[in-house]
Amino acid sequence: MLLSAIIIILFESVGEGLLKRFGLLEKIFENWMQWLIALILFGVWLVFALQFDKFYVPAWKIVLGFVFVRFLIFDVTWNIARGVKWNYYGTTKLYDRIMFELGGFGWMMKIICGTIGVVFLMGWS
Repeated sequence: MLLSAIIIILFESVGEGLLKRFGLLEKIFENWMQWLIALILFGVWLVFALQFDKFYVPAWKIVLGFVFVRFLIFDVTWNIARGVKWNYYGTTKLYDRIMFELGGFGWMMKIICGTIGVVFLMGWS
């Protein structure tokens, strides 16, 4: 489950980052379209994860694990694909402003949540 979650997250973040880098994101997608694609990819992954779950992990742990792992790796890979510093936060979106204000504590939260997400998706808890 963990590997498939990482592949789905990387597919989305790198794809969006490259589209943004070359100026195609605004021309192809509206804001709501990005959310729709994220939800569809998550839904595909969730169906896959629930069908092939060998450890019989509760569904809430699978969903929360995916969200936590995405919280950890999405921004970094999106920034790298976009062509900006890996730890860059913008100034327009609320999420970026909050994470900028949190600074090091925000990164610590990402690492802790990401670790919990990995544990949930590996079926160790």
